[in-house]
Amino acid sequence: MSQGVPKTRAEVKDLQRLRQLFLDAPGRQGLEDYWQDESLLSLYDATYARRIGWKWQAVLAELENRDWTIPRNIRRWLDWGCGSGIASETLIEFVGATLPEEMVFSDRSKKAMHFASQKLASMTSGCRLTTSPPENALATQNDLLLISHVLTELTQSEMDALVNKISHAGVIVWVEPGTPFCSQRLIEVRARLKDKFSIVAPCPQQKSCPLETREGDWCHFFAPPPPIIFQDSFWTTFAKEMNIDLRSLPVSFLVLENNAIAEPMTSKESHRKRLIARPRFLKGHAKAMFCNSNGEATVEDLPQKRFKHEFKKWERDCFFVQLTNDQDSD
Repeated sequence: MSQGVPKTRAEVKDLQRLRQLFLDAPGRQGLEDYWQDESLLSLYDATYARRIGWKWQAVLAELENRDWTIPRNIRRWLDWGCGSGIASETLIEFVGATLPEEMVFSDRSKKAMHFASQKLASMTSGCRLTTSPPENALATQNDLLLISHVLTELTQSEMDALVNKISHAGVIVWVEPGTPFCSQRLIEVRARLKDKFSIVAPCPQQKSCPLETREGDWCHFFAPPPPIIFQDSFWTTFAKEMNIDLRSLPVSFLVLENNAIAEPMTSKESHRKRLIARPRFLKGHAKAMFCNSNGEATVEDLPQKRFKHEFKKWERDCFFVQLTNDQDSD
């Protein structure tokens, strides 16, 4: 655990206020820069940011399971809306990414950009670290664009401007909370970029998202937290103080690859369908929603006898589970 672990009641209160600000953010206009000082960034980085990092780990693990990797010829890597730099930190640690010529940290907060670049300096030897305000960072070609947990703080016009500016990026890895609000916004982003980009994940198909017009359902998944935290007294206390369920890490995400720099993706996933959210376990069977290669979202009844292996995975980790047509026809 980093030095930012809250030690006083005042620090706990600061984190509680920060959490409430995040919960209230969707739909707010002109949200202020809430980073009061570096100590608050340090507290955030040791707590909330770790949970975001676990989501990034799950996304990167899924990409690995799909035999897809971040291209190695990255010249400029932009962490847009960087906060404490958790997205870049996780990517470097998880995949041992070959460092680019330049890594750029962008945030509306100068304090956040400085914190992220200073924190990652020891992990990025030989790589030029720079900072850039959001309005300027996207004016230059970015081979890799990381975006994390920004949609609740953007107005619709700001999101529109962002989508227009990122259309020339090489690879986009975008991770958000798994809420209906963020999911619908990511689905909108997907719809606007799908003709220029191949959809790497989470979708098993390149067509329109079946949840675009489906009320009451949203595209989200559950990332597994590290098991060790459940034996950690700090995380137990933190969860109680912040009213957080450590077992639940809902996430929506989108990974895109520009067709101008890579061959458009083929139908190699066409024989698969992707589990959405979690199954609902009943006696001897489960009901689950899947997105399939035909661009449909269907709710299916799955007998436990026929899907013993999948049931075990669902009970442990609902993030990356896919079924093939062969299994459907058993």
